[in-house]
Amino acid sequence: MRFLPLILLLALPALSTTAAQTSSSEKFLMAQAAYDDARYAEAALLYEDLINNGIANAEVHYNLANANFKDGDLPQAVWHYRKAWYEAPRDPDIRANLHFALNAAGAIDPAPGFVERVFETLSHSEWIIAATSGYLLLAVLLMAALVAPGARRPTLKACLVPLALMVVAAGGWWQWRQLAIHPEWVVVKSEATALYGPVEGSTAHYKLPLGALARQHGSDPKGWIELEYDGKRGWLKTEYISRVSP
Repeated sequence: MRFLPLILLLALPALSTTAAQTSSSEKFLMAQAAYDDARYAEAALLYEDLINNGIANAEVHYNLANANFKDGDLPQAVWHYRKAWYEAPRDPDIRANLHFALNAAGAIDPAPGFVERVFETLSHSEWIIAATSGYLLLAVLLMAALVAPGARRPTLKACLVPLALMVVAAGGWWQWRQLAIHPEWVVVKSEATALYGPVEGSTAHYKLPLGALARQHGSDPKGWIELEYDGKRGWLKTEYISRVSP
């Protein structure tokens, strides 16, 4: 009996983890029920709470985006659709709803080039898995070449496959890395006008609609971001935008 308290102490982390998972599952179901009952604001709050508690996968972001869209919050809908797309870039529903939300906002839909589209086929984490798999396969083949000298030539030729996989995965990783270096921002405040320079009173360059998705190309320590939108670059105060990145 004297060991019972110790056993209970050791079991506490597991019990608390299970309780947290149960609570998250219940909250997810509550959010779905609220959405089905057209209580979109309530559903959004529940999904936001899940994200704040570390449950931030593509499904939760996508569902939150749907709730935001139904509740009339286009900027947040675009933000969370884009966040979901980072996690699941091949999901047709995410892509379609993001396109629809941007159109509803009167914003330009990003049009990546061919190379970008290829590298965006997999998510950032999937490219890391691909690179790791290629590395492990290469190590196995090299070990096999050392152990079996008679099969060294075909084994070394087979090494070209994991090497090619690693090179392609490196390209995919670098493509997603660019989103960390040059992140995307969503316009969350109306009357957003990009200026020619990062100075109050600078000449107006172009307007960005509420909910627009733009790419950063520079920044200023006084709170200005240089954004590219529809082929044009201009400076905007951070109070008008919210950063979204993988």
